Amino acid sequence: MSSNRLNRYFTERSSGDLAEGACITWHWEDWGDFPVTVKKMEKDRRIELALDARRWQKTKDDSYEVLIVFEFEALETGGTKLSISEEGWKSDADGLKASHDNCSGWTHMAMCLKGYIEHGIDLR
Repeated sequence: MSSNRLNRYFTERSSGDLAEGACITWHWEDWGDFPVTVKKMEKDRRIELALDARRWQKTKDDSYEVLIVFEFEALETGGTKLSISEEGWKSDADGLKASHDNCSGWTHMAMCLKGYIEHGIDLR
């Protein structure tokens, strides 16, 4: 997936495109730089990304990997169903807060994606 597309509704800058095996950095002026590793890409089906909890500023001391999975399902109506899940957060206070913070972040990203795809607008 082209970083130019992500920049239209999600990131402000990206160091590269989403391609299997790539390590890229997403940037937002308000939050800074956040690296992700593209673990798996299945065209029109699935994207798996990994983030480091500490490098994403979700934990102070622990560095551990969290997997984010985007699944796409074609609907009979011609639309696409997007499911987003994460796994790997610790069940301590930092991990639980981080998982909830990311849930709202992915919800916001999905709303912005919908606005961009359906209406060509940037909702950020």
